[in-house]
Parts: sequence; C-alpha cells; structure tokens
Amino acid sequence: MERNYLLSPARQLTEDEQSLVWQKPASHVESEAERRICEAVKRNWNRGEMKISTILLEGDAGSGKTQLAKALSADFGLPYTKVTCFADMDKSDVLGAILPVLSEKDNQAGGVEYQYYPSEIVRAYENGWLLEIQEPTVIRDAAVLMALNSALEPDGSINLPTRIVHRHPDFIAVITTNRSYNGCRPLNEALRDRVQHSEKMDLPPIEVMMERASEKTAFRDTDVLRTCAETIVLLDQIAKANAIKGVAGMRSYFFWIDAISQGTSAAESLYHKVIYKMTTDTDEIAILEQALTKSGLKMALEGIECHHGQSNGEELEIPADGSDNISPASATDTPPAVALKKTADSEGHTNGQSESALETHSTDTGDDGTPMYHELSPEDQARLEEQKQAFRKRLNQEAREAVKGSAHEKVGMIVRRPESTPEQQREYREIASALMPVIQELTRKTEPLLEHEIAAEFAKNRVYGSRFHAEKAAMPDFRYFSKKNPPDENPSLAVALRVDQSASMNAFGRLEAAKEAAIAVCEFCEACGIPVLIYGDTADRSPREKMSMYAYLDWEEPALNDKYAIMSMQGISNNRDGMALRVLSEKLTKAPQTTKLLISLSDGQPKAMPDYTSNSAAEDMKQTINEYSRKGIIFLAAAIGQDKDAICEIYGQDRFIDMSDLKQLPMRLVQIIARYL
Repeated sequence: MERNYLLSPARQLTEDEQSLVWQKPASHVESEAERRICEAVKRNWNRGEMKISTILLEGDAGSGKTQLAKALSADFGLPYTKVTCFADMDKSDVLGAILPVLSEKDNQAGGVEYQYYPSEIVRAYENGWLLEIQEPTVIRDAAVLMALNSALEPDGSINLPTRIVHRHPDFIAVITTNRSYNGCRPLNEALRDRVQHSEKMDLPPIEVMMERASEKTAFRDTDVLRTCAETIVLLDQIAKANAIKGVAGMRSYFFWIDAISQGTSAAESLYHKVIYKMTTDTDEIAILEQALTKSGLKMALEGIECHHGQSNGEELEIPADGSDNISPASATDTPPAVALKKTADSEGHTNGQSESALETHSTDTGDDGTPMYHELSPEDQARLEEQKQAFRKRLNQEAREAVKGSAHEKVGMIVRRPESTPEQQREYREIASALMPVIQELTRKTEPLLEHEIAAEFAKNRVYGSRFHAEKAAMPDFRYFSKKNPPDENPSLAVALRVDQSASMNAFGRLEAAKEAAIAVCEFCEACGIPVLIYGDTADRSPREKMSMYAYLDWEEPALNDKYAIMSMQGISNNRDGMALRVLSEKLTKAPQTTKLLISLSDGQPKAMPDYTSNSAAEDMKQTINEYSRKGIIFLAAAIGQDKDAICEIYGQDRFIDMSDLKQLPMRLVQIIARYL
C-alpha cells in the first residue's frame, strides 16, 4: 500500500516515536478491512464530530486483529503501542500509579518521596499515538473500563492524580477482542457506543493466507499452501458449527506450513500444529476428522508426504523387478537419506508374494474368548462416517424442531453422538457381566409377557383399550383397560432414559451408578426387543452451546448405535431439565408403541444460565410434563441426590421414585421397566 493515508503529514516525530511506527514486513498483505478502515479514517479526519478515532476489531484468535492494528500504525504514520488487559486490572493500570522512590536529597536519612508514573494508555493518549487495547472483555471490574469512557470522547480528558491530560488530536484507540471465549464478558455497552468503526475479523481469503505464509516461511509450493489453507478454513468452520472452543487461525497455519517446509509430514503435523491447539477432546477431534475425510482434504494431506518428505534431494533409481542395478542420481561420499523412484525400464509389478504378508482370519473371538474386531475397508469406513454424520445432523434438526414455540427455542443446542474407546468397551463388558445374572432372570420372567403381547389375545394393563377392568380402578396408574393385539404387533413398550450430566453427578458415586443403570436398561431392553433411547444432557458447556445432549442409544438407526459409549458419560456443568424432557418426549410421541415410558435420572433441581432456576424452571418442567402426559407419555423421576423432595414436588408423588440406595439403582430401573410390560 502506498503511503497516502498519513493523517498529520506536517507532524515531526521524535527519534523514539519514529522507532515505534510499525514497519510492514514483506509477508504483510493488505486486506479489505485495512483499506476500508484507512479510507474511512482519512475521509473523516478533519470533520469535527464525525472524526473516526476509536476502532473495534472483534474476531477469533489468529484472525489478524493485532496485525491489522500494527498495519494502521504504518498507514497513518503514528507510533504504535499496546496494553494487554487482564482479569484483575484496576484503575491504576489505566491511569498510572503514584509509587514511592528514595529521595536523592536525603539518602542518608532514608527519606522517601512519591512520584507519579503514567500508564501506557496515558502516554499514548497524551502524545498522540495509536494504542491497541487488547482483550478488555476479560476485566472483571466493569468500573475499570468506565474510566476510559470520557477519555474516548473526541474532546475528552483523563483526570490524573497530579494533573488533567487532554486528548491529543492524533490519538487513535484500536480495541481488539475475541468472540465469547472462556473468561470473556460482553464489551461494556457505554464503551462500545463510543466506537466509530467496527470490523468483524474472520480468516482472510485463501489467496491472502497463501501469500502471507509463503513470505513468512519461504515455502513456495502453491498446491500445498492451498491445501493447508483450505484445511484451516474448513476446521475453523466445523469448530464454530459444533461449538468447539478452539480456533484454527493464521498462527496455526504459519507454523504448520513451516513444519512442512522442514520435512515434517503434513498429515502428522496437522495434529500438533492445529488440531491439538483447538481441542484434545476425543469426540471433538472425531468431528474434525470426519469433516476432513468427507471433504477429501485428509487424503490430499496424506498425499503431500510423497512430495515433501525428509530428503536432501538425491534419488536412487531402484527397478521394481528385483534386480540389483541401482543407479544414483548423483554421487556422494556420505550416504544420505534418499527418496526412491522406479526406473524407466522397470516392469512396475511383481508376481512374488510379500514375505511379510499375513493371512487374514475370519473369526469372532480370540483364543481367550474375547471379541475380535475387523477393520472396514476405506470405502466402507467412509460410507459409515457419512451415515453417522447424516444421522447426527438429523438428530440436531429434530431436537431443534421439538423445542420450537417453547421457552427454549432460542437456546443454542447441539446433539452429540459419543463414540467409545477400547478401554471403555472393556469397562462396559466388565460391568455388564456383573449385572447379567439378574438381567437374565428378569428377562426369563418377562418373555412370557412378550409372547402374550404378540398373540391374538387380549393384552392387559393398558391406559386405553376395548375392555374396562373395574378391579384396576383402585390403582393410580390409569392402566384400567385391555385390548386385543394383532398377531404381528411388536412389544407395546418404548423406553427413554434421560441421565442428568450436571457437575454434581460427579459426587458420591452418582455418575458411576448412573452408568451402571444405563447399562442394565440397555442390556435388558436389547434382550427383550424393547425400543430404547438413552440420552444424557448438560447445560452451559460453552457460551455458544447452552444445551448439550448426548445420544448414546437411539432407536432410529440401531446399526449406528455404540452402546459402549455409555461409559464416556461425564458430569460437566448445569442442567436444563425441561428442554431435555421436551426433546425426548417429542421422540416418544412419534413411536408406534402403546406404552411410552420416560425415566429421568437426576440428582438435583434444574439450574442453567442465565435465569433457568427456582420457580421459573420448575414451572417449565411441570408444563412440559403435563403437556406430554396428555399425549400419552408416562414420566418417572428417579431421584438420587439430596434434592429429592424438590424433584418429587415437580414431578408429583405418583411419578417419583426414591433411589437413595445407589447400589440398587440398576436393578430397580430394570424391574420398573419390566412392570410396565
């Protein structure tokens, strides 16, 4: 960019000030935001009250906010300085401080004098510099930023302990802040109102990313630069769409390209330079990997290894027919690392079998009886991942549809599909083995009921039907009828188990008991052929993800279920019970079964940010329970914490089960389900 945006050409800077004016490196590429800001500031610089002197740059980490602030220093010809805010920042950090110093006149007597030391903000304000205020949203004390409000007025001033400092005509404040990160708060409204120009900072275009990275790293392969840039953009989009807190930005891109230029594998360094900076959560990494696989970028990154491996450039030509004629492309005394290629006269194939080839066995169990798993082909694996992604997308759409028109309609929600690890699979099998004797006994007693239901006879204990049983009227469960089932009808019970994954579940072994209960319900329903949903939920996982639901088992796509993922349950944050009940109830209403049972396993009252608590939350839950009870859903609350009285009051005595003895929880739930058959 030509230097045509100088704001005060006649101004003479001191030598120290001149050294503070940022010098653009060769890697800097002018952006649309930079041009837009420069033109706006220059155009309004001498227009009195319309002068633009306070700018807000808001965006993710690595989007180029600080780079842009420095570039404006070069464009405007103003010295650049910055102040980085922190949580415990107070007014002395804004205005400066009076500190004690030893008196030069009376050193022997140990006299002490006090001297005022201005802050960097005051220096920039008084001398007419460009000041970058980084991350003011992390400051806990709102009064600190209020101290700047009057200073940011066009004719503002700062009242110091020793004097009043008036704003220099050339002073420009550039506020740079992230979007909704941990520890951040909304920018003070009064301060935001004093901003005359604001920019939403996103990743620059692919071409700009490539040019900057090429200049910084001296790496010139445009194909690799483009592939990596497209990967960064995709990861950034997927992270935002799935509420992953980490960011894929320009810093990650630069260091990733630099690693590749030094011979590191592109696919391997992607994790250490980009993905692990974004997240180390297994589920979130799986989401990112699936997106890369589906887009074809994963395969493209793996292909880069063939062209940019560690090598000094020498090639040895080795024929593929197994002959010993090896011709080096260039001679050297020290054998280096080499890259291999076929010679022109090579056959390109061999009829011999590899000595290291292993026979593939098709068996389901090993010698010790443990299950053996067979890897899918790449095509089948890709197809499976597409199916999982499509199903997860459908679950999210259904969940958002379920809360439309309710108090939760505008609450950010994501439905996740956890996947298990080998360790979790082993833990699941150990717990299931211990529970299996009782489950099998209950299954044996239940099977006659299931056989009766699919026969052409009357099925009893129904909430509606063709025959009324007066003797059942004394029971408060409304199951006073019987009806005739056709021979091909499935078991008339559908079950949904909702597990509260709030942080308090981590105490007193509650989460472990909940996992065992979920395993028992899963195994029993699987043995009896009962359709089952097992979901967990938590609230306020992140500012963007106000509601998180975890679909461990869902009857819509049984083949995609991973029951072992139940072992990945964690107590995370708050709980928005009414929203979870509404989503699961809506799924139950669409089930063809006659009896629809929803069991809520929780240890406390509903509580979520900002105001989902106390009476409002309780009333929301009661409304949801009453609404879906009229639609045939049977609610049961299994209370395992100290708030059981409050839970009982919300659900009602006839829907409440006291589960104080956690050891009995798994079998009690299975017995309850069996009773409803």
